[in-house]
Amino acid sequence: MGGAVISPGPETELAARAVLALDDESTDRNGLDLRNPLALRTMTTNSTIPEGQILVTYGGGVNTIANLILVRRLGLVPRVIVMAFPGHERTRTIWYRDEIMAPWLAGAGFPTVTVVSRWEEILHRTKFKNVETLGGLCERTAGLPSVAYGWKRCSFNFKRAPSVWWAERQEWCRKEWAAGRKIVKAIGYDMDEPQRARPGFDDPVENARYVPWYPLLDAGLDRAGCEALIASEGLPSPGKSACTFCPNNTLREWEEVRRDDPEAFAYALEMSRRAAPGLQNPDTTGLMRCNPKGKRQLHVWTEGGYPGLLPASEADDAEVQSTTPCECAL
Repeated sequence: MGGAVISPGPETELAARAVLALDDESTDRNGLDLRNPLALRTMTTNSTIPEGQILVTYGGGVNTIANLILVRRLGLVPRVIVMAFPGHERTRTIWYRDEIMAPWLAGAGFPTVTVVSRWEEILHRTKFKNVETLGGLCERTAGLPSVAYGWKRCSFNFKRAPSVWWAERQEWCRKEWAAGRKIVKAIGYDMDEPQRARPGFDDPVENARYVPWYPLLDAGLDRAGCEALIASEGLPSPGKSACTFCPNNTLREWEEVRRDDPEAFAYALEMSRRAAPGLQNPDTTGLMRCNPKGKRQLHVWTEGGYPGLLPASEADDAEVQSTTPCECAL
């Protein structure tokens, strides 16, 4: 299956405009001309595609959509597309899934997105008792998402775990494993984050059941290449996928949530206020990791308590983001 040719997709005026709108750095790391939609449609990948039923992980962001397009152009059809829902995704992510991707998937002959959640899957397990969303967990503990404290358990507990639990309940998955066959898990890491790719999974049980596959890395696509690939399919960019109250939001993104989703912003604001009294180090712990130390409390920022912060357009360039972002951003 190696060296598969990615067949052309429909050319549209939208695709041409979007690709031509790329900046001067219009060649990705494998020399692909990102300004040329035809070049995008004749890409090849020289790596060997793993044998097995394909499960595509669906985060809802740019990499997810590019990953699905690439799978289609390789002439492959996934057995299932799984989105783990933590309960507080951005409105655009849900809209894009239902209004943009649903008809695209149908046209491609792909299955619809299967949405799973921790609070639903936990009902089928005996070790856990708290049936709640990520926001519900924060309410119950008067805390913040774990990434605010420097951990990365949000995506593990509310994305990876329910996806694994769901698969364990599927008869077709159990049959594959019983026959000694691994399920191919197609993951959307790109060339801007090659260090995240692993030949296997850390969990020995998961490693025995799945083999990871990174189509975007195989094709040599970075983030700009993913955006161009989406545009060449005639689709708008989905933007970033994350919880509305994600501590990894940039200053610009917080402003967008406040403007576009007042209810979600009010929810995040209450979360920030509720957690503040229990923070051991409020200078470094808060919902606004984008800000300098000492200026990370969302409710304080909202009340005008941090004068002198850079405007969003400048602050985004100055931010120091985690070198290993959460799975949510895919």
